[in-house]
Amino acid sequence: MNTYTSDDVAKAHEECPSGLCDITDECHFRYQLTEGEQGWLDWIGDRYSVATELWKGYQEDDDGTATVLIDTYAIGEALKNEGLDRAPCLSEDTELAYLIWFIGPNEYDTEE
Repeated sequence: MNTYTSDDVAKAHEECPSGLCDITDECHFRYQLTEGEQGWLDWIGDRYSVATELWKGYQEDDDGTATVLIDTYAIGEALKNEGLDRAPCLSEDTELAYLIWFIGPNEYDTEE
C-alpha cells in the first residue's frame, strides 16, 4: 500500500487537472498528515463521519509521524451520508481537504 504526503498530492493535481485520479484509483492508500491536518483531526474528533473514517485508519510512528488510511469508498459514503462535499472545518488550503473534496460524496446508490 502506497503512502502519500501533502507534497505528493500537490504535485499530482498541479501536473494534471485530474492528476489525483492516479492516487485515488488505488482505492486504499495511506496519507501522511501535516501538523495542521493533525491539529484539525485532533480538534474535530469524531463529530463527523469523514473524521471518524480517518480515525479508523490512524497510525502514529515512534517519531510522531501520523498517517491515515484513505478508503475512497468509505470517505465518499461518509460525505454522502452527512450531505457534505468536504471535510467540515478543515482549512481549504490543505492537501487533505483537496483530496477529500476530490473524492467527494458517493453519487450512486448501491442498494436496490
